[in-house]
Amino acid sequence: MTGLIVKDFLVMRKSIKTYILFLLFYFVMAALGIFPISFITAMVQIIIMMLPLSAFSYDELSKWDRYAFSLPLSRRAVAGARYLFALILTLFAALFGLVTCLILSLAFHDSKLVENCMTVMVSLGLGLLYCDILLPLTYKLGPERARPYFYLVIFLPIVLLVGASKLGLLDGLSFLEQIPEASAIAFVLLLPLLPLLGMGVSYLISCRILEHKEF
Repeated sequence: MTGLIVKDFLVMRKSIKTYILFLLFYFVMAALGIFPISFITAMVQIIIMMLPLSAFSYDELSKWDRYAFSLPLSRRAVAGARYLFALILTLFAALFGLVTCLILSLAFHDSKLVENCMTVMVSLGLGLLYCDILLPLTYKLGPERARPYFYLVIFLPIVLLVGASKLGLLDGLSFLEQIPEASAIAFVLLLPLLPLLGMGVSYLISCRILEHKEF
């Protein structure tokens, strides 16, 4: 399975180098105060999550699955490697966000360090949730047909939240401000655990899809 993960990184190495430049660009934008750190951490997760979908596209273009399944490789191992690849990228995006928050907060004496780190954890949870939903969809539909769902999963919640805010539907949630800060921080820190556990269910669904799929 390690070889399969290394294969994904080798195939995507040019794209990863390009994305690293994007990360540096966003870091500079945050340092200059053009974008808030919370926006940067969310965007990093979205950008990084495009890499697994691109890996699917490269596999489909090169007929990799047909070749891989002619080898003594189980379909569970192939799916597991892709999930670990996505998990590594998601954790890397979260680590980048935390390091960015720490460096910029120390450099500019930003008092929102805790708030920004909580945003990173929420973004990590969302990144894991995207994996849970999009990886089985990609195995089922293929990378091109699944791509619109990627944008739908990302932007639909944002549109719904903005719309609810404009309509005043979120005014009734003012009681959330009364929650103790320690409890809120603990909840946010534990938030990524739920989609992380859900990744196991998502993996089993993907394995079942692969077992009934012909290449």
